[in-house]
Amino acid sequence: MGKVTYVVEYEDGKGPPVYSDMEVAGGKLAAVKWSDYRDNHLLPEELDIIDEALTEIAYDIVDVEAYVEIMNKLRLMTQ
Repeated sequence: MGKVTYVVEYEDGKGPPVYSDMEVAGGKLAAVKWSDYRDNHLLPEELDIIDEALTEIAYDIVDVEAYVEIMNKLRLMTQ
C-alpha cells in the first residue's frame, strides 16, 4: 500500500476536523501530527557546531565518504 505525505497550512482555528478512518483525497487517513513538522529540525547554528566537530575528527576517525554522507543528511534536516 502506498503512502503520500503532504502538509496543508491553515490559519489558527480554521483547520477542518480530523478523525480516525477519515477519507482524504481518495485514501484513508493513517497519521496526524499536531505540530509543525519542522520543529525538530536542526537550526543552521546547530549544523555549524556539528560540522565543526566532525571536521575536527573527520580525517582521524571517519572516512571521507562517511563524513560527506553525514553532512548531506544533516543539511537535509535544516531545510
